[in-house]
Amino acid sequence: MAIQNHILITTFCEQSRIDNEFVHLLEVHGLIKCKRVNAQLYIEEDTVSEIERMFRLHRELGINIEGIDALNHMLQRISQMEEELSQLRKRLRLYE
Repeated sequence: MAIQNHILITTFCEQSRIDNEFVHLLEVHGLIKCKRVNAQLYIEEDTVSEIERMFRLHRELGINIEGIDALNHMLQRISQMEEELSQLRKRLRLYE
């Protein structure tokens, strides 16, 4: 059964050469969400680049899963702050 906008994890891991266990650890730690259908796990297409980025952090820099989680949290916080700064600048221009 094919699921729209989802990729079978085993297929993704074979094509990207990312260890299946690494993807499983990401799911266990809540860094990605997987969907189970008929005893097979799928990931959303949108998360592929995130998984690849996290794998590079792990492989090239030796960052463990907890460190990746902390980095993701900080990057999300920075993104929120950049959006808030942009909104504040827009509001400030109204008063100039």
